[in-house]
Amino acid sequence: MEKEKNIVDFRGPRKKTKNLAKDKKFKLFASIRMPKLESAMNSVRNLSNSNYYNYSKEERERIMRDYRLWFKKLDEAWKNAGKTKIKFNKKNYWEE
Repeated sequence: MEKEKNIVDFRGPRKKTKNLAKDKKFKLFASIRMPKLESAMNSVRNLSNSNYYNYSKEERERIMRDYRLWFKKLDEAWKNAGKTKIKFNKKNYWEE
């Protein structure tokens, strides 16, 4: 008996991008990533609904501070046209 995959298919079948032109690759990845970014930002925005969530002023300020920092890094990357690389360490959001 074969198990069914419990995965939501956001973008359809996997595409090979190795031989695509840079502009086509950019448009392809942007069309995939921008809706995901919008969805993630909507989810964070929903955290502000005090009818469903309790949070302290410090927690709110930390989320907003990190949002501004990450936006600043994104903006700098576009200004530098990808010349510098920023390394991110993956960890639990609330761990210091």
